[in-house]
Amino acid sequence: MTRNEILTLTIAIIAVIVSVATPFAQRKYEEWKSRISFRLYIKKYLGVLFNILTYDKIEYHVPSIKYNPEKINLTLPEYIKRFEKDFKEHQNTVQYRVAFAILFNIQNLFSVFNRSRIEINRINVDGLYEHTLAYGSNLSKKNLHKIYGLLLLMEHYNSITTFHDRFDGLKSIKRVKKDGVIVGFELDKNILKDQQMVAEDMKHLCNNELSIDEVLKVNKLLIQETKDFFEFDKLKKN
Repeated sequence: MTRNEILTLTIAIIAVIVSVATPFAQRKYEEWKSRISFRLYIKKYLGVLFNILTYDKIEYHVPSIKYNPEKINLTLPEYIKRFEKDFKEHQNTVQYRVAFAILFNIQNLFSVFNRSRIEINRINVDGLYEHTLAYGSNLSKKNLHKIYGLLLLMEHYNSITTFHDRFDGLKSIKRVKKDGVIVGFELDKNILKDQQMVAEDMKHLCNNELSIDEVLKVNKLLIQETKDFFEFDKLKKN
């Protein structure tokens, strides 16, 4: 076989390979593009909730007998961890100011949970389920598992946090609501004269410790699932 014949044969073989490989590569590229686009679509809908659960800072009153106790700003994961520690340490306190700080912090926590519920309702979990079924065929099993796990948790979040909210009736620190949103707190006008009111509210917290545990547990799960979906550890490195 001459050099020209070998060259011609080589070109022909390459042409065949390219003609076979190009549709395959194009299909894989389209699948990759669809996968990335759908993940971005989901992340767009969950972006506000992600910020509430991971980045937004919340005012925390450090339990203390001081007249002007320290106030620090914590993310929700930090807030929950600190509250669990302080509540365990001070749940039987007889110190008025320490108890008041615990009561404020639990009310402030539920104001954040209230924001999360409102955002989950806005997101429309059922709608995301439908879109995932319709357009998630190109996602890997791992990514689908992440999405469905997160949506399932969001689906039950409202009922769990609502059912276990036994603290709307606290006497010393009342919630101020507007259109179903907790917009602030109001101290009872007799709180300085009637410190027994704070003691009774604190006793109410202790009697409903199981509800506090359940609410914190579902929030920690939602935080972790959301972080996993958004690949939070990689975002922090960047």
